[in-house]
Amino acid sequence: MGGVGRTRHRGSGPGDGGHGHTGPGIPAAQNDEAALHRLRAVSVSHRRAQRLANARLSVSLLLAAAGLAAVLAPGLAVPVTVLGGVWAVAHSLGLTAWESGEARRAALLQELFDVRLFRLEWNTVLVGAAPAPQEVSGLARRFRDREDDLRDYYEIPELPAPYDVLACQQQNLGWGARVRRRYARTVLTALLVWLGAGLVVGLALRMNVLDLMMLWYVPSLGAVLTGLDVVRTQKDVVAERERVSALLAARIAESGDPAVLTAFARQVQDVIFQSRLRHTRVPDWFFRRFKAADRADFQAAADELWRTVRRAAVRPG
Repeated sequence: MGGVGRTRHRGSGPGDGGHGHTGPGIPAAQNDEAALHRLRAVSVSHRRAQRLANARLSVSLLLAAAGLAAVLAPGLAVPVTVLGGVWAVAHSLGLTAWESGEARRAALLQELFDVRLFRLEWNTVLVGAAPAPQEVSGLARRFRDREDDLRDYYEIPELPAPYDVLACQQQNLGWGARVRRRYARTVLTALLVWLGAGLVVGLALRMNVLDLMMLWYVPSLGAVLTGLDVVRTQKDVVAERERVSALLAARIAESGDPAVLTAFARQVQDVIFQSRLRHTRVPDWFFRRFKAADRADFQAAADELWRTVRRAAVRPG
């Protein structure tokens, strides 16, 4: 999400005025100082989790490259193989848990931003305690990026509650699923290319199976484990988001009692939070690479939702 250039539609709809909610709608409220303060903390926390993920991947790729060097310089074979094995063990025993801890804090802060913006109750049973104000403030003060990147986080038109919340969740589920599926495919392709390259090199140099394993695949084991973890978790998240997105679209089409829709939105938010815990979100550079095209597609989806709400407003009975 995020970005500017959103088309805003203003007009009557079922329950215009927010169904008891007062204050500005989501398009305006997400840009007030309190919301931006939380988003600054979210951005800093996500950046920390991504740095851990990137560091883990960088070391894994470095060892994989060292394995290639060992093929050409046999004297490096033993130390590279030992380091590759040690790194694979470290990856399995603790590094993933460390990254998951940082990802959990980022997910909690993101949940705080969403829940306050959507005027939903905090689900203490599922999520635990909300981040303390001093923690949010401490992270927000470390924000050094462009403030414009935080504005208009959700690109939705003006809608009456609870359709504005459902629109944000629909965008979150759909956009997130698309980006994660694309990232998983990219990582899987890279893994297959690397594993295939090992076979090509082994055949070209007439290496036996043991030498190929020790010189090529053991040093790259950490990178392979990292890649497989990314592919598995991202695919799981995509499947869950797409399942709930279909349910959400059906509920929107049916319209119905605003109180029931708000309760449903609370359930959807729980799924979104759980999916954020599964893996650090995709790198920012990867998200930005396709952002313009994705924005256009999901802007069309938001406009269609606005038309659906308008039709419900004039439906007889």
